[in-house]
Amino acid sequence: MQAISSSAVSIREATAVPLDGRRMKDLQFVCSPISVQSVRENVSTIRERRVLIAEIGDVHVGFCVSSPGVEESDPLFLQVVAVAPPAQGRGVGLALLTAAAQREPRRDIALATQYDNVAARSLNEKLAKSIGARIRKVSLSNYRDSDFGIQRGLGYRAWVIQRPPFES
Repeated sequence: MQAISSSAVSIREATAVPLDGRRMKDLQFVCSPISVQSVRENVSTIRERRVLIAEIGDVHVGFCVSSPGVEESDPLFLQVVAVAPPAQGRGVGLALLTAAAQREPRRDIALATQYDNVAARSLNEKLAKSIGARIRKVSLSNYRDSDFGIQRGLGYRAWVIQRPPFES
């Protein structure tokens, strides 16, 4: 990975082209335990879901995959958040989650984290606080595994960030 400048993080929506699919793959390689997908699979993900890419200067340093539920009352599902190790601790993860949440301001947010992933839990709590919401544990069976982008039996628990009522 290239050296990362001291510039601020910028977030943009990925486009369904091989270059952004490759950027995701590069990040998947360095962001354990994220599964590495082919460029083609990543381009398909970009087509089917909302993928945001974080950059610092000219270096791609993270991505987030989210998907709104089918019904208006369904939450926004945050499925993957990945930040390259050299960029961790610079607010990239929170910037990605906040950008995803801002694109769906009327929806609650649902996500799943592994029991032992303390950093992810902390990040989720920071997101809830930053948007004036509260986070609570819910039954994993409230949603399908595909909503979360997980496989059951790997130690996941589900969370919902409940937003305050939307005022127009």
